Amino acid sequence: MTAKATTGITNLYLYNRFIDDELDTEILRYTIDQTNDLIAKKCARTFGSTTYKEWVEGNCQYLVLDNYPITSVRLVSSTTQNLFTVENTGNSLATVSSDEDGITLLSIDSSAVETETELLYATYTNVSDLVDAINLIAGWTAEVLSNQDDALTQLIRPMASGYALGENVYFVGPYMGADVRVSIESDSTLNSIGGGYFVGNVFVWYTAGYTLPICSESGGELTTAGNVPEALTLVANTIIKEVMNYRDEDGNMQNESIGDFNYTRHNITSAVDRHWKDLSLWARKSI
Repeated sequence: MTAKATTGITNLYLYNRFIDDELDTEILRYTIDQTNDLIAKKCARTFGSTTYKEWVEGNCQYLVLDNYPITSVRLVSSTTQNLFTVENTGNSLATVSSDEDGITLLSIDSSAVETETELLYATYTNVSDLVDAINLIAGWTAEVLSNQDDALTQLIRPMASGYALGENVYFVGPYMGADVRVSIESDSTLNSIGGGYFVGNVFVWYTAGYTLPICSESGGELTTAGNVPEALTLVANTIIKEVMNYRDEDGNMQNESIGDFNYTRHNITSAVDRHWKDLSLWARKSI
C-alpha cells in the first residue's frame, strides 16, 4: 500500500514545519503513517471523530466514557430490556457470545466436533431477522420477546459468553422509552442533569474524537487545520524525527527495500514505547 501521510495526528506538512525543511520520500511518508497508526494502537483509541455505541457500568452521578473528547451525545439509556432468547439442544456443549459486530453460536457434539457460526448485525439489522436466521441453524432455537421484532441488533449489549445447552440465554438492549438527560461535564465525562444516579448497565450513543489535520497530496499545503492538541502532534513529530535520524546511522534500515519496511516499523514501535509517559496523557480512559 502506498504511504500517503496526508492525515492523522500529524502529516507530511506538519512534520516538515516541525523540522523546518521540505522533505518528501517514500520512507518518510511510511514513517509518518506508521507513527500515527502505532500511537493510536498504543493509546488503544481512535483519535479521529467517530460515533460510538458504548455500554458503561454506572454507580454514581457521572459517567466516564472510554473515548474523548466528547463532541455530541445522541442517546443515554439507564434501563435495559430483554430482546430475545437463544437455546441449543442435542449437543454436548453450547455457548453464545456477542460483540459490537454480531453474535457467535458455538456447539460441540458428542464426537467432539466443534461448529461455530457468526451472525453479523450488518446482515441481520433487526431482532426478527436475526432470530429467523438462528432458527434455521440445526440445534439452535431463538424467540423474540415482548414485541421486540424491530429492535436494532446493533444496540445489543455485548456478552463474553453464555451457556446455552438446554438453557435460554437472554440478549438485552437499551430501553428506548425513557432516555436520561445529561450534560457534558468534561471531555470524557457525562453528568446526570437533576442529580440522579447512573446505576448498572448504561447505554451511551455518542460522538467523540478530534478533527484530524489534512494536507495536500504533495504535502505543501494544510487543507484542514483540525483540532488535535499541539502537544500530541509534537510528540508524534519527535518520534518520526528520532526514527529518521536513526535510519541515517543504521545500515539495516538503509538497506530496506521500498515496500518492505519491517525493520523501520520495529524502530517506530520502540520509539513509541520510549515516549509512552507523554503519550499516556491521551490514552483511552480505561487503560
